[in-house]
Amino acid sequence: MTSTKPPADFPAHIQFLTTPVASPLLSALDRLTYCTPCPPHLVPNAPPRVAIRTITDARHPAKGQRGLFNDGKAAIERGTWIRDYLGYVHDEREADPKSEYDLSLERRPVSTAEGENEGEGVGAGAQEQQQEQEREQRFEVVGCDATKMGGEARFVNDYRGVPGYERANAVFELRTWDIPGVAGRKGARMAVWAGPHGVAKGAEICVSYGKGYWKPKEAAGQSRLKEGAQDEPRAKVGRGRRVAKAKQG
Repeated sequence: MTSTKPPADFPAHIQFLTTPVASPLLSALDRLTYCTPCPPHLVPNAPPRVAIRTITDARHPAKGQRGLFNDGKAAIERGTWIRDYLGYVHDEREADPKSEYDLSLERRPVSTAEGENEGEGVGAGAQEQQQEQEREQRFEVVGCDATKMGGEARFVNDYRGVPGYERANAVFELRTWDIPGVAGRKGARMAVWAGPHGVAKGAEICVSYGKGYWKPKEAAGQSRLKEGAQDEPRAKVGRGRRVAKAKQG
């Protein structure tokens, strides 16, 4: 579901979403879980007033890009739901290794086929082989990529280097709800929530993309320019009641 009226300063080349868009390759269960529209009355709280603004401070790592700000008349209290992270929901087959906006929704282990190791020896060699297989455990991942489509949460920046910030004032965590009419099934969204100290009036809403996000960029001599969000496990496409990672452009 899309809106014909995106918020002010939303980029014209990005499709504005109010509900995630499912990949045609996504399983029926993942589509149900991550792309089912959430009834308004099941949203945790009324959405705080926020604004997308172009950053002009020369000291800011994302100068010239956009950020998301608390535009309300008061601070956003700790634990307040701010916005869902929306985008194109896909599995690992469609993960773009160059994407700066691909946030991990779920990471689940892939079980080894039954009987795969039957008939193998019992000695030290077999044990080492089994241990190596365990270390190489494969995982299936489901991600939400906001590169070409998304909502306001795609503009959340990392706090590192932002003037006056010693820590993030917001976090990524999953939120869930019971899907009406589907017994035992829950819908899920990655969302931005106010952190333990809340978000001050007028402040930029910043998360932590995680050290794993910056290490390869710093090693390559890249700047921290970014306008979205990421936090441990964005790893190219999961985590708990409230969870993990992304960027913007």
